[in-house]
Parts: sequence; structure tokens; C-alpha cells
Amino acid sequence: MAVSTGRLALLDAAEKLVALKGIHGTSARELTKAAGQRNNSAITYHFGSWHGLLDAVWNRHAPRINIERATLVEVAERDAPPTLERLVYAYVHPIATEVARGNPSYWARFNEQWLAAAPLELLTVPGPDDVGADYYPSDESLDILTDLLTRIAEGLDLPDSAARRRVGLMVRFVIGSFATWERAEDSGAAPDLTTFETEVLDIACAMLRVPQR
Repeated sequence: MAVSTGRLALLDAAEKLVALKGIHGTSARELTKAAGQRNNSAITYHFGSWHGLLDAVWNRHAPRINIERATLVEVAERDAPPTLERLVYAYVHPIATEVARGNPSYWARFNEQWLAAAPLELLTVPGPDDVGADYYPSDESLDILTDLLTRIAEGLDLPDSAARRRVGLMVRFVIGSFATWERAEDSGAAPDLTTFETEVLDIACAMLRVPQR
């Protein structure tokens, strides 16, 4: 099924503006204008709601990323058990792949914005009345991501709550790092992405292994 020009323009504008200005820093009027839409109800017409638009942006990327993660986890399971490095690679590498696909990429920055209001323990999906739960992605492929992050947490030599918190901090470090790379790429100052990915992976694993005091 072909995607309408107006719908695609809104998706492009939403991903870019939310990435640059935040979920609350972007108004519906500004977004529809950036998308070249004259009708201020275009978001409601195409997506049902602002939340629906954000979910549509998420769904442009996340299913593809999480399918790649599932494949990498399957490969990692050939070890018994999978090493921490292989599991963290399964989390990090698909992000790097998606960032490389963009021209330019706003994906990591888009993630950075919604993570700002997400629970510290990312493995706990907030309820609709929870503080900071104004946006949380809706996507079946999130089960793959949740399972992967849970496996990483279970492999840490930490109490459960500390392990889950540590994974949440690792996720924020990884997303923030690639968001910073995207900004550097905008100005022509970004390092080689493959080298950068390796550095992020090494630091993420080191973060997870730091003993609890």
C-alpha cells in the first residue's frame, strides 16, 4: 500500500523536529507547516492523534532494528551462554546500522527525546497515569528489545533492581552517544561511524560490569 505524500511529509517533519526540539518543544501547527500541509488537522486525519504520529515515526525504524537484533541474539546463542559482549552488540549494532542509513539521521536524537521522560528502569513500561509517561512507544517488536535488555540485566552480577537500573543507564549512554554523533555529522565533525560504534560498545560493556558499591 502506497504511503500518501502528505503522510510521508508529516513523518519526515515529525522525526526531524522532535529530534531537534523535543516532544514538547514542537507544536502541531509548526509541524504541519514544516510538512507543507495547509490543514492544521492533518495530524489527526493521517494518524488519529499526536501519539499516533510519534508511534508512526517509531514504526518506520524499530521493527527493522528489532528484527536485526533477534537475528544477532540467535547468533549469540551459539555460545553457551551468550557473552555480555555479544548481547550488548545485538543491542548497539542495529542502532549504528540505522543511523548510517539516514541522510542525515535523526533517529538517535528522536530516541533521546522520548527517553528524557521514560522511567529510569526501562524494563518497566509506565502506566497511562504515571509521571513522565506522556509518550512511550507502542510496537510489537518492542518485545524483542525488552527480552534482550532483560537478558543483559540477568547476566550482571548485581541485585535485580540494580541490574535493571544499570541497563537503563547503559541504554541512555548508547542513545545519547549516537545522538551526539548525529549532531557532529550535521556539522561535518563526526568520527568514522564504525570506529565510533566499537568505542561505544566497549564503554557500554564496561559500564555494565562496574561493581556495585
